[in-house]
Amino acid sequence: MNKPIVFTLIGLLLSLIFSVTAHAADLKIGFVDAERINRESAPAERATKKLEKEFAPREQALQALQKQGVELRTELERDGEKMKPADRQTKERRLATLSQQFEQMQRSYAEDMEFRQREARGRLVVEINKVLDAIAEAEKFDLIVQQAIFASNAINLTDRVIKELAKRTATAR
Repeated sequence: MNKPIVFTLIGLLLSLIFSVTAHAADLKIGFVDAERINRESAPAERATKKLEKEFAPREQALQALQKQGVELRTELERDGEKMKPADRQTKERRLATLSQQFEQMQRSYAEDMEFRQREARGRLVVEINKVLDAIAEAEKFDLIVQQAIFASNAINLTDRVIKELAKRTATAR
């Protein structure tokens, strides 16, 4: 390769690097801590309380069933030797039935709770994205990320998103 072509290529390469660097300096980047928003935002807290209220009767039923099983097991351990074999066998079958009912109810409870939590998280993500879109559009952000190894407080939008979600929640009521 002759020298004029090499110098031309080097010049083009350097101008490309400088133009990319200059353009990168104009980028406006933001960061949000999605986990913190999921923990601390008003809609997340409201969803948690709603789920707790919705599932409280089932949780109480589980606790009552567990208590019955513990009481029956304690009675069998304490008085099982003194009981008639037919009575002991009846109580053992009742304990097995209670245990099976408890496991089924517990599994159903856990599945339903997980499903409802996913639904609530999905609704929260939609709200968060609306807030982030509004902030990005109003302030001309080029990029907003949710995960980063490091993000300075200067670009952290988490508090603003939490406050905006609280405002939206207050006006929605």
